[in-house]
Amino acid sequence: MAFCRNCGARLSDGAAFCSSCGTPTGIAPVVKAKKEPSGPLFWRIYRKAFGALMEKPIKLWGISLLGSLLTGVFVSLAGVSIPAFAIAIPWLFSVALAAIFLKGYHREEVYCCELFSTMKDWATIKRVLAGMGWSFLWIFLWALIPIVGPVFAIIKSYEYGLVPYILVKKPELNAVQARELSIEKTRGFKGQMFLADFIVYVLIFVTIAILCGLGLIKYVGIFFLIVMALLMICIGVLLPLFMGIVHAAFYEELIGEEKEEPFAE
Repeated sequence: MAFCRNCGARLSDGAAFCSSCGTPTGIAPVVKAKKEPSGPLFWRIYRKAFGALMEKPIKLWGISLLGSLLTGVFVSLAGVSIPAFAIAIPWLFSVALAAIFLKGYHREEVYCCELFSTMKDWATIKRVLAGMGWSFLWIFLWALIPIVGPVFAIIKSYEYGLVPYILVKKPELNAVQARELSIEKTRGFKGQMFLADFIVYVLIFVTIAILCGLGLIKYVGIFFLIVMALLMICIGVLLPLFMGIVHAAFYEELIGEEKEEPFAE
């Protein structure tokens, strides 16, 4: 039991000021820690990603689909004349989409013109290509290891998975530093990042396999085949958006610093 040193009134537990005279008590107020959602990290990421998508689902989906279509068109055109562009263009669009997914995750307004945010000047283009190319080079080198190379390449792809978001949020870091920061921040979390992708693709595979099996049933099989076809179309147009938001959520969970978007106009 505590009493005010000025007026002698009884103090409530954890009170910072006396309720009678207002004198500071010198007792630090009890602050309840914010309770984090229970469950593994990837499950919390799913919930946060779904929550973000519910804010602007149509607009985010439209921009994501447009980004995929533009990537395909530019790669097709560039691949015929300058094959190197067929590699560079997807990197530029993927980092621009990373910036859009980060803004979508934070419920911020997004615009179609931001798909070209990584192409606004030569300095930005060089930085993005250097960052993505440096990571790709290391994944490629790991993949060359006999027998176990593909396994190491998958591990390293998750280890460098935060690089696009680091390029967006930390313009002061160069390509080498962006990769090193991604390695540091994903340490101990690569398994969670893998599970977040693996579970989604396994569920898709199992669902399609079941529908395909049901499609063999006489008379009603055609119905399940139509459902499967529609499902595959939905997956093709919606999956890149959902996984993009999931990966953006991982960046915020593992690095989580709020910083002004450097590529936004």
